[in-house]
This record gives sequence, C-alpha cells and structure tokens, in this order.
Amino acid sequence: MSKSDKIAGWLASQAKQGSPSPTPETELSFEPRDTPIIEALLPSAITDESGCIILEHRQSIPVSFALAEESSIALLSDLRLLFGIGARYADRLRADGYDTIDSLRSHPRWGTASAALLDRWGTPFDPIEVYRTLARWLPASSPGFLRLLSLISPSDLLFFDLETLGLGGAPVILAAIGRFEPDGFLVRQYLAPSPAEEIALLELLRRDIRAATGLLSYNGKSFDWTVLKERFAYYGLSLPRVEVHVDLLHQARRAWRDELGDCHLGTIEESVLGVRRDADLPSEQVPLYYTMYLETGHPGPLVPIVNHNRQDIISLGLLLDRLLRMNGDA
Repeated sequence: MSKSDKIAGWLASQAKQGSPSPTPETELSFEPRDTPIIEALLPSAITDESGCIILEHRQSIPVSFALAEESSIALLSDLRLLFGIGARYADRLRADGYDTIDSLRSHPRWGTASAALLDRWGTPFDPIEVYRTLARWLPASSPGFLRLLSLISPSDLLFFDLETLGLGGAPVILAAIGRFEPDGFLVRQYLAPSPAEEIALLELLRRDIRAATGLLSYNGKSFDWTVLKERFAYYGLSLPRVEVHVDLLHQARRAWRDELGDCHLGTIEESVLGVRRDADLPSEQVPLYYTMYLETGHPGPLVPIVNHNRQDIISLGLLLDRLLRMNGDA
C-alpha cells in the first residue's frame, strides 16, 4: 500500500466516525452539489497535470520597502551586532563618538571584530550573512529583520501558509504562496483534491521555495515550516533550504501586544488592518470541512477553506506594509 493510500484510509476512518456538519457560526452557502470543483472555487482555477488544483488571485498591495542604502545605515547603527556589546555598553560607545559598526574599525578593542563582520556582510550587504548575524544576537521581534527585507528584491520574497488536516503528521491539503510582481501581489494556491495529491502539492510548493531568497509567514517558524519538514521527510523529498525566514508574528507582538492583548492574525486584521472576514471558516474546522467534501463528493466545503487560506496570505502582505511603514517612522 502506498503512503498516499494510507492517508486516504486514515481520512476515510475519520469520516466513518460520523458525518461532519458545519457549526452554527459557520453556516455557509455552498454551490449546487453537481457543480464541478473548478467552477465552485474560482474562474481562474486550473488542474495541473499532477492532479493538483491551482488557483491564482492578484491584489494591489503597495508595500513601502525602504531603500537598501537606508536599511544598511540603520543596520550599521546597531552596535549590539558585535559579540560582547550589549545595549548599555553600546550607549557608552556612542557617547564616545562610535555611532556605527563601521566607525568601530578604529576602536582599539573592537576594530578587528567590526572589520571581520563587515567583511562577512560584503559590499553590497549579503542579506543571508546579515540575517545570520541578526538571528544570532537579536530576538525575532527586532526591527532589524524588517530592515533586512529591503536588502532583498521584493520579487524574491515568498509568503507562505498551509492548511492541514490536524496536528502531528496530518497531511497538507492546501498551500498558498504570495509574491510581489510588477502587476500586483500574486496569491497562488495549491489544493489537493484528495490526499493522493499531497505529494504533488509539495512538489509544486518546493519549486516556489527553491526560487525564493527570503520567506515570510505568520507563526510559520513554529508551525508551517515544521509541518513541511515532516511531510517532505514522510515522502522522502528534499525541502529546499532558505536561510532568511522572517516570522511576522514576532513583529506584530512587538508592535501591538500591549495594546491588543493577543496577536492572533484575526485580531490584527480587525484592530490594525481594518480587515473583516464575513462568514469566515475557523482554521480548526478545516479538517472537518475537507472530510465532509471527501465523504460526500460535494465541492462546496472546499470554498470556505480556499477563501480562508487566500485571505491569510493577503493579510500578511497588508501586515508587512503596515509594519514597514511603522518601522520607517521609528
């Protein structure tokens, strides 16, 4: 029995435990039962030769990236990026006239270390080397990670978000990526119409990840990327290594935790971004709806899953714009 067959059997056993049904707060109007999956989802949806369904959507998100030169100056001003310099000592150095890492080249103690760091960063700055330095010495909520993004071409940044059938090794049934292109912010989704297409979904996602210089997610370091590692390993696939991964959850917590209390994406959407989701499907009900679709053959339950996932990526693009503008004003 193949691995995809085992997954299909597992889902079938879940469905046999009882026919799932929407909860009152998620009563959603479905397309007629005999509507083809493609028509039920989006007019632009296509079926890939692998069997995956691919959906594309474009959104206008004018993200305010700083100039690379401005970001480089801001990064150089953070003396804490040299080992042994904490916040208090950095203030003392500035008082003595050492305002940047570059200026420390002439310092009797820090000259060698600063020259070595700048040599690693290169000219222009290598975003991967800068990221390694930031990740070593600063928390994930540091504004430096937002400044770093300006060193990368927007088209080389990749947002990603997954929908799975639960926790602990459950299959990925929908993946979305977002990317800045000349004609707008592209959201592309890969939907597995059955568990057998999960491996095809992962192959398509791998192609996008391989082409990226930097990843952006929301709680993706703790959840989504870990899930991908597990699922790629399950199928014996190699997951491309992308060193730069900025998790916007940490940036949102720095900006709004005291004001909002919690920083769930839905809270950020309503309180900060002005995004309201009408009749949205909660993430925890994705497995229920997908199982309902498999059990009945009715494509309707796929629609709210796809809509929810698409909005997650759009909201990440809007959130990045808000964070970058706040960072520029700081």
